[in-house]
Amino acid sequence: MNHHRNLVLAAVFLVCALMLPSVASAGVSEPFKCSMCHKNLMDGKVVHKPVGAWQCLRCHEQFSLEHPLAKGSIGFITEKKKLCATCHGYIVKKQFLHGPVGKGECTACHLAHSGEFSKLLKAPPPKLCYGCHGTEKFNGKHGHPPVTRGECLSCHDAHQADVRMLLRKPGAQLCFSCHDAKLAEGKSVHKPVAEGKCLDCHRPHVSDNRKLLKADFPDTPYRPFGDDAFPLCFSCHNKDLAAAATTDSATGFRNGTRNLHYVHVNKAGKGRNCKICHNPHAASQERLINPKSPNFGAWQIPINFTKTPTGGKCSVGCHKTFYYDREKPVGPQFK
Repeated sequence: MNHHRNLVLAAVFLVCALMLPSVASAGVSEPFKCSMCHKNLMDGKVVHKPVGAWQCLRCHEQFSLEHPLAKGSIGFITEKKKLCATCHGYIVKKQFLHGPVGKGECTACHLAHSGEFSKLLKAPPPKLCYGCHGTEKFNGKHGHPPVTRGECLSCHDAHQADVRMLLRKPGAQLCFSCHDAKLAEGKSVHKPVAEGKCLDCHRPHVSDNRKLLKADFPDTPYRPFGDDAFPLCFSCHNKDLAAAATTDSATGFRNGTRNLHYVHVNKAGKGRNCKICHNPHAASQERLINPKSPNFGAWQIPINFTKTPTGGKCSVGCHKTFYYDREKPVGPQFK
């Protein structure tokens, strides 16, 4: 009887040994063992390639009859924070790393086995991004089109970059990936534009001001001058350039000490908007002077400006030609 029982036990053991061989490779034994319990790991639309091939040992340690959980661990082949880099090491090579990437917390954004979204993401952008970054800073009256479309990766890399904030390119190079680089070309270029500092005037995500401006800049050709006039321009430029009727230092646009900015801008009713004469980015004439002013309906007022060492000449469609000189004032009143 004992002999018969021993034969049965030996046969059972042999069958088990054949069915559950020691996992020595990523070939036949892995799918047979793991799929018996873990078939649902492949239920998602997008499947991690090693999972799809049941190559579990790409990530998990080798085992035989004892499941890794019996030892209180899922059993990775290396530290969890280093695991993904064994295959995806190329995403941690640059100077600036996304916080989760730097900590090896890939599963903050990605699922390990399968999922419903591209790249095994836990949720589609921007919902995924908002999970950590919140939505408050992305709420505003005017939104940058990539932001409103949820295309965060148009400007940012998800893992690493050589530029701060994980930007794909530095400064204006990034902006000109979409915007026309001719904005920065001309005989005169606004200093922030020349230095690639678009964010001196614009916000990258949203703003309550048109054109994503950091402060109000009116779109109309006229505006009454006052303490709240042109806050965007006067965040850098000294407001004194248009505040006093006479000056010997606040502006170079003067005839002797007569302040010509004051003449044009400082009016209770139809104070001229800066953009009537100046382009905010670049212009074909000195001092960012527009060749034409497109602010008066169908007619574009021609503006011809000639700069001299101590002044200049303006030939425009809105008044006759005038000369001005800071050192030797021009005009009958100065003779």
